Amino acid sequence: MSEYWDTYVELIDGKPASIVLDMEVSQELDMEKYKHAFAMRLPLKNPDSDGLHAGVEADRLTLIEEELFEAAEGKQYVNVGKLTTDGNRDVFFYSPHEEEEQLALIVNRLYFLAGYEVEVFKLEETQSWDFYFEVLYPDSFQFQRMGNQDVLETLALSGDSLESPRRVEHFILFQDKKMMRQFADTIQQEGFTVEEGSFEKDDDGNYVVYISRVDFVTHDAIDELTDLLLEISERFQGEYDGWETVAVIE
Repeated sequence: MSEYWDTYVELIDGKPASIVLDMEVSQELDMEKYKHAFAMRLPLKNPDSDGLHAGVEADRLTLIEEELFEAAEGKQYVNVGKLTTDGNRDVFFYSPHEEEEQLALIVNRLYFLAGYEVEVFKLEETQSWDFYFEVLYPDSFQFQRMGNQDVLETLALSGDSLESPRRVEHFILFQDKKMMRQFADTIQQEGFTVEEGSFEKDDDGNYVVYISRVDFVTHDAIDELTDLLLEISERFQGEYDGWETVAVIE
């Protein structure tokens, strides 16, 4: 397992889902060796109203999982992530082993003692690691929302209540100058200002557009905003490169 883990929330079949993922496990493991995917499914005893884990049960499962992951890795079953939705916790592993028997022995021992009924099974993939990259790994919108959360946490730590609107600046990269100009025309129709210094190349040879607008930066507001900018950026073959703002302390 790598040191870079992160969490994001999405909807699966219309229900909230929390995904905790090792973002760099593919750089740590030999993917050709660890090519078999396995899952452990555990029905939660006390899910919250959204079907997610909470409170005492969440803490208890975390302790069990710490022991599980260490024991499983000793048998070459490496945890890559977990998904909680609709009252179930699914935990995922990759391994050089073709069968799940050794993993199942560890799982059943740990969770039986805690009073849980657990199912362990192999995931059938068309190509190795398809499940990790196509199901678990965040898309560009989810990835940006994870970045949004990091910025908001930094603002909150500085004493920002996140309730006041403020100027937010965004950065978009382009390879094609014509597409960049079309983007600039379109984005101004959404009320954004194209800032001085735009349309020049950066050190990596990308054209950069700097835009700004006064917006709210609550969690929902900033996610909706970056979703919009990602969609428009991709429409014009651009790459949305994030945002920044100042803390508002009241």
